[in-house]
Amino acid sequence: MDRRTVLRVFFVLIAVQALCIFCGPASSSPIDSMIPLPCCAEGWTLDGKIGQYTAGNLYEHINGEAELYLPYGFEALGTAFYSRGRNSGAGIAADIYRMGSALDAFGIYSNYRDEGVELVKIGAEGFINESQLMFFKDRYFVRLSISGTVEGGKSLLLQCAKSMAVKIPGADVRPKDLRMLDVQGVVPDTIRYVAQSVLGYRFFTRGLTADALVEGEPAKIFIVICESPEASSQALEDYIDYLRGSGLKPGRPGSMSEEPFATEDPLYKGTVIRRYGKYLFGVAKMRDPSKATEMLNRVRSCIINP
Repeated sequence: MDRRTVLRVFFVLIAVQALCIFCGPASSSPIDSMIPLPCCAEGWTLDGKIGQYTAGNLYEHINGEAELYLPYGFEALGTAFYSRGRNSGAGIAADIYRMGSALDAFGIYSNYRDEGVELVKIGAEGFINESQLMFFKDRYFVRLSISGTVEGGKSLLLQCAKSMAVKIPGADVRPKDLRMLDVQGVVPDTIRYVAQSVLGYRFFTRGLTADALVEGEPAKIFIVICESPEASSQALEDYIDYLRGSGLKPGRPGSMSEEPFATEDPLYKGTVIRRYGKYLFGVAKMRDPSKATEMLNRVRSCIINP
């Protein structure tokens, strides 16, 4: 290859790299491009300007809640208000949050979703009531709220949500990590992703929780997602140290052992915890921890084959 050809290849590679940096990934499109214009539903048009916020000023829009979003990798927020005719006091407030990942977007969504809510097929998952609709899709969490007196609330919210969902990039699928709790006995609409301090313990950095029925007994299922097998081993050691510091005398299994470890947790009573690779998973709030064995086996199977 002669010198001239080498130079051509070099400059082409530089141009492609620059183009990739300029364009960025599809899921990082400008947040205001996902606001439906001029309407979100028939007759309901944008009232005022689109608002945009970053981590530095998010508190200006949701003062008191901003701290909830930041651990989930919050990047940007686009806001809009839709009204009809001259009734400017009533309308629909629309917020689109771009989070760090699809799992983070689910995490925020799951903070607002209660057990038994009316689910809707918008995005990867959504729920609705008389005054609000929330859903997530890819890295985006959407929150629609009715302000003032508006007729046909649910129908209007659904129209607006659908017009917004088609503008959001990505697929209508749930994060694959949630499959780890796709087991018999787990209550699906209680699954949550916690970005920090699972069960309130700082050494359980991040993971999933859910309510479940274990051998006829209500319980709490949890999976701690660590960075490596060594990190999960250290997290288990830290948990045992915490138990001892609380006045308990738990046994100390080998740090790399995958055998179940049962204890009386100060906050969660009967608890059984187990390791597998970079994961710690367990069942808490059990009156009889011996009943947790089958549930732990199911969860382990889903971790191995999500």
